[in-house]
Amino acid sequence: MTVTLILITLYALSIMLFCLATQRLPILSRDALHRVSSLDGLRGVLATAVIVHHFIVSYYWHVNGVWETTDSRVLNNMGTVPVSLFFMITGYLFTAKVYRSEPKWRQILSSRVRRIFPMYLFSVALITAIALYQSAGVSAPIMETLKALGRWVIFIGSPINGFPETVRVNASVQWTLLYEAVFYLSLPVLYCLLRRRLPGLAVAVALITLACLWGEYHHHFHNRFIKLFAVGIAVAVFEERMRQWRIDFKGVRCTLTAIAILLICMKLKSYSTLQMLILGIPFALFVLGNSLHGVLEVRGLKILGEASFSIYLLHGIVIYSLFSLLNVYDFASSDTVSYLLYLPLIILLTSSLSVATYWCIEHPFLRRKPSDADPA
Repeated sequence: MTVTLILITLYALSIMLFCLATQRLPILSRDALHRVSSLDGLRGVLATAVIVHHFIVSYYWHVNGVWETTDSRVLNNMGTVPVSLFFMITGYLFTAKVYRSEPKWRQILSSRVRRIFPMYLFSVALITAIALYQSAGVSAPIMETLKALGRWVIFIGSPINGFPETVRVNASVQWTLLYEAVFYLSLPVLYCLLRRRLPGLAVAVALITLACLWGEYHHHFHNRFIKLFAVGIAVAVFEERMRQWRIDFKGVRCTLTAIAILLICMKLKSYSTLQMLILGIPFALFVLGNSLHGVLEVRGLKILGEASFSIYLLHGIVIYSLFSLLNVYDFASSDTVSYLLYLPLIILLTSSLSVATYWCIEHPFLRRKPSDADPA
């Protein structure tokens, strides 16, 4: 319990410090600056919360030699709840895109490729460099290495140059992109169900691509995560009806309801059906305008929200680099508290690097006319 409280306190202080430090810096894009959406700030909270989860998991991995969840449901759910809400955000945004307007399938495909692959491939390059450095002196067959890299490209982690800990370099976060990819490829089918129209070419391309990938994907795909996308889909479909309810979604009652359910979810079993379903309540409130009494509209959180994809991809690499490459901490020491004090450094370093990679790598590929802007 003490470890959990210390980590949560350090996490909150780190986020507050980042928000204060970036309050006046011009590092928020024009679109994000003028966009009124609780989801922007929410992304920032979610991405940085995952850092806390992998930070403590990494500690026990170094101490016990096993990568597994901790005894604290709260710390475990600092990884689970953000991933769940990220899936809901994807389900909501892209269902709204195909449900409320006539989608341009080529444009959607292009936007997803430009949104995901530049930063993801950069992270894979870093992982590859670290794996090759850690396995110096070992020379795996070139075809084996190329196959491993190919699996990384389709979001399946694999040892590079025979280095068994390759998936630990980025905390194996690429697994969630596999589910995102399946959802994106399912959008034409979802469109058929919701709009009762058949975009023949889009459906054919999507199904053929899924069929080609499924030989690899079915080993890693679990149906339970479909529920999270389904919650996002439901919110998108029923959003207009919910907005007609005589409820002040931005008011104190809804804020307290969202906070209470989020706290309950932090104590529930990770990825349980109950947790997945009731998380839909605060998520729907955020979509309908609740910002936790203005917290999710804080400029610093919106900056973190813009850089959330980079944060998600890079935080594991930062943790691994500091503790496995540079060996900045002696894990033979019994002084756990001294390790916990590294959390602010990890959060601030990852956030700063991620803001830089967002502007240098992500943003150049995302720039386009306002009418073509991505929802995510």
